[in-house]
Amino acid sequence: MPCGLASLGGEPLRRLLHCWVVSACVWISGAAFAQAADTGCRLQIITSYPESFYRPFVERFSSDHGRTCVTNKNTIALMRHMREGRRPVADVVWTSSPVAFAALDAEGLLDHRPELSFDPSHFGGLVVDDASGARFGFALSQIGLMWKPDGETIGPTAEVELLAQDRYRNRIGMTSPARSGTTHLFIETVLQNQGWDEGWALLSRIGSNLATVTARSFGVREGIARNRFVLGIGIDFLAKAANETQPRIAFAPLRDSAVFPASVGIARTGAENPLAVNFVEFLRSDTGQNLLLRPAIARIPVNPDLWGQVGFEPEQSAGAAFDAALAARRLPIVNALFDEMITYRYLELAEIRAGIDRLMAAPEAADDPQLRNLIAEARDRVETVPVASFMSDAAELISQLEGSDLVDLSANGEGTLRDSWSRDFSGRFSRARELIARGDARLAELTSERAP
Repeated sequence: MPCGLASLGGEPLRRLLHCWVVSACVWISGAAFAQAADTGCRLQIITSYPESFYRPFVERFSSDHGRTCVTNKNTIALMRHMREGRRPVADVVWTSSPVAFAALDAEGLLDHRPELSFDPSHFGGLVVDDASGARFGFALSQIGLMWKPDGETIGPTAEVELLAQDRYRNRIGMTSPARSGTTHLFIETVLQNQGWDEGWALLSRIGSNLATVTARSFGVREGIARNRFVLGIGIDFLAKAANETQPRIAFAPLRDSAVFPASVGIARTGAENPLAVNFVEFLRSDTGQNLLLRPAIARIPVNPDLWGQVGFEPEQSAGAAFDAALAARRLPIVNALFDEMITYRYLELAEIRAGIDRLMAAPEAADDPQLRNLIAEARDRVETVPVASFMSDAAELISQLEGSDLVDLSANGEGTLRDSWSRDFSGRFSRARELIARGDARLAELTSERAP
């Protein structure tokens, strides 16, 4: 449709409006930063980082190597994008989660460049790079707690059990691990450090203290800044990165938690693009490492010469080992269980926990076996999951979860595996309410017996 200004009525007006719309779309496409679908891009990056983080790096790299395009998705969506071969086809994968890299590598979606990997001795003994060259660390991260400095007082490191204390009921914020790779690191840290059964029991108690489950990781920081809750679970750089419009947020890493390498990797589909290697090398160069020191970015560089500037001491921070391969294998199971147990039920969980705590606080609970048994069974109902430890990375469960949610898993149409877990948790929580009601009745009976 040709453009013209002959008239402002009828068909000419429609043509003019059409031209305005087309022109606006062309302008937006040309001006928007890192349009992923632009075929003129010399390098395609997919990342879970927000634009406020990646823009300085991409602008600096593009000034030397030509236009670089970025697709931004949360970690879980990023993995799905890669698995399904969606467009734009990525040359480089750039994210904080080592679990994402382990999962993508297991599926053959990453190129291997062992010649680019460095030995741990290069990083003060920390394992930063994958020896096979599937990923390369460019920054270090820690999972922990964030809060307003003028509010809580927490030491240089935090115990995860702190989050389960009654005083934090309705005062904690976090993201679902199905929406955030960093939250998944927290969940896996608890499960690996505490053990499968004890870990889920602790996560249940933490879940009963949630004020909300945010849509994205950075929503936790925003919630603290706006006084929506007191403590947030997240990653260090979200707490530390700030600008003049944002309040300062304090952060303490979890004790006995691993130091996670935030990494970059070359996608199998980018193996022939030499700029993919250039970008990896740029992030680890002096220029790239010093960009991490900007207050608005506030990351721990992998360059040991810069650790003193950010107060990082690896001998005190190395923490526990973390099995990224195990976490990658069972990621669909862990995420589904967490959502069914906590994300969708944290308000109900809080009510049940309040009832359990009320019964436990009664003096009669110490002396009456019947009341103690009711309390123990109620706790068991809300602190356990319908998957045993030895099945936590079972291939048959994973294949069912990764298949279509519309496909029934049984001939009689009882629904998907996810549906069965949802019904299981509903039944567990309903039974816990019944047990609490029986406990209240038993407590009333004991009280009346002791009345003069």
